[in-house]
Amino acid sequence: MEVWRIARFPSVDFLKDVGIGLAIGMLAGTTGTHGSARGRMTILAAVIGVIVGFLIDGGLGAILGLVGAVGGCLVISDVVSGASRREGSGAGALAFFVSLAALVVAAIALLLPVAIIVVILLLLWLGISRHRRAQRKHAGLRVLR
Repeated sequence: MEVWRIARFPSVDFLKDVGIGLAIGMLAGTTGTHGSARGRMTILAAVIGVIVGFLIDGGLGAILGLVGAVGGCLVISDVVSGASRREGSGAGALAFFVSLAALVVAAIALLLPVAIIVVILLLLWLGISRHRRAQRKHAGLRVLR
């Protein structure tokens, strides 16, 4: 048991809070809302992230849960919203798979918090690539003005 305490990294325990926040945000983002409804859903995810983070780790956990929930909700709601515009009713399957992925992220956060770094990088990549794609799509329209 002593070896486990020595090998444990207490400085990365904050990743658990971020991971739980990401899972909360991903679940909230499965609604695929946009506009003001997206803002309200993000606020709801933020409040839940703050409460859960505070219950897990206090003040720092509340802040990290907030950041994770907001980030996860913004990226995932953009993905699900875009899929629902293209596919129509087929986006329900995507929302289901995202919900399963959120449960996996929560399990990873509780069992192996260091692996949350990979999840954060994947969500960052997804958000940045969708933003770049949207910029390229509308670049031609800006030239016509």
